[in-house]
Amino acid sequence: MGSAVGLAFVAMSLSVGRGWRNLLATVPAVAAMVATTIGAGLPARIEPSISHDFPDPTVLSVGGTYYAYSTASRYGGRTLHVPVRRSTRLTGGWSHARDALPELPAWVDTTAPGEGSVWAPAVTARGDDGYLLYFTARSASRRAQCIGVAWAWAPEGPFHPVGSHPLVCRPGDTGAIDPKPFTDTDGRHYLLYSATRRGNATIWLQRLTADGTDTIGHRRAVIRADRADEDHVVEAPAMLRHGGRYVLFYSANAYHGGRYFINYATADALCDEFVKHHGQFLNQHTFDDAYLNPGGQDVLHTHRHDFLVFHAYTTPTHRAMFVVGLGWDHHDHPRVVLLGDRHQHHRHNIRILPPDRREVHGRGPAAGMHNPTRPTGQAGGAFPCP
Repeated sequence: MGSAVGLAFVAMSLSVGRGWRNLLATVPAVAAMVATTIGAGLPARIEPSISHDFPDPTVLSVGGTYYAYSTASRYGGRTLHVPVRRSTRLTGGWSHARDALPELPAWVDTTAPGEGSVWAPAVTARGDDGYLLYFTARSASRRAQCIGVAWAWAPEGPFHPVGSHPLVCRPGDTGAIDPKPFTDTDGRHYLLYSATRRGNATIWLQRLTADGTDTIGHRRAVIRADRADEDHVVEAPAMLRHGGRYVLFYSANAYHGGRYFINYATADALCDEFVKHHGQFLNQHTFDDAYLNPGGQDVLHTHRHDFLVFHAYTTPTHRAMFVVGLGWDHHDHPRVVLLGDRHQHHRHNIRILPPDRREVHGRGPAAGMHNPTRPTGQAGGAFPCP
């Protein structure tokens, strides 16, 4: 058993809340495997969690069951607008796909390729009020991607469109994509998304009403595509709070161009400037060029652990879903967490993850980790800020 299957064991162990000592004690075949962070020059191979075409994945955890959603894809000769699959493990055992959004809202152009071009869904729980699904689809009147919202009692749906118009579809934007809800510690709800103007993308933050079905006030520009390696593209926002900071993960560059990558930016407050990590947090070289164009990510926070969910090309036309652990060093910088082979990686930074800790500390830097530098052109918008 080598590093090719190591991720399955770390993610399974973390996802069900068992410690590493319990895992090693109950699965003897894994006794030689240890936790490692991916550092510069330490490639590792991982296997898909969902090998079927599953672009722009997002995962919701409900009562010990995981629900995975993706951009529209073909199953059994037909297109599912929002494929949803469930499992009790993040690393496999997923159910057959069903369509979480079988009926599209009236504003969607169903003559567009892919029956409405439904992309990048994200689902959030609303307590006793069911679940909300945010998605992007092509507007029949605007001929551009706009963001909609739908509601259901159950995480698998069926979700029903809310309202007769898109939630976000602003004049001047050449499309709004990749919606991702975020709830702050004060209970306020927000929506992150990417929109392009004059050929350059910006990730925006928009406050939502308490029920999550309408917008409040002005949006705020969080980050812009202002680096050469981003090539005018920043998209797939996913945010969480850690160590008192806001950490925004995003994808950059063309999703199919061979240079797509995942990075992150941080701020101490939503009204502060988000500062980008200087390098690239995760790219195809992280996994020894085994899979092209990793990105379209989501962040899953469970009771004790964090995970990064993303897609990457496994064939020229299929983007599979991958899951890695998300660790944090003593400076609260994120790290990719995998299993490594003790003998194969003996010269690298290897640590066994204690059962009572979520961090993985080590001597070496995280993948591409450098001192963050302040990007240009980050401020923008009134939002709720002065």
